[in-house]
Amino acid sequence: MSQKEEPRPPLQPPTNGNLITILSIDGGGVRGIISSVILDFLETELQKLDGKNARVADYFDVIAGTSTGGIVTAMLTTPNEEGRPLFAAKDVTEFYLEHCPKIFPSRDKYAFLNIGL
Repeated sequence: MSQKEEPRPPLQPPTNGNLITILSIDGGGVRGIISSVILDFLETELQKLDGKNARVADYFDVIAGTSTGGIVTAMLTTPNEEGRPLFAAKDVTEFYLEHCPKIFPSRDKYAFLNIGL
């Protein structure tokens, strides 16, 4: 018995001309806070140009991450009731500062502070 394949919906066209913009966020455990600080800075600068509601997710067609980068990605792309990003990049940094000891346990309970920030 053969089943007829459903046609796939077309891919969303790039939002920036002919370019597909991709943000890839690396893993690395607690060092995800470094990515969050950089993205917080980027979002702040974008808000200076495009208004206080600008979010990093607005500027990329695809955002992906591995391991801790996946946590950052999920927070940047989770939509609120209006379909806008639920969290700002600064919220990701605050999340890491508050929850790192629970997510990435260490024998030295302050090891997460020794990452060069």
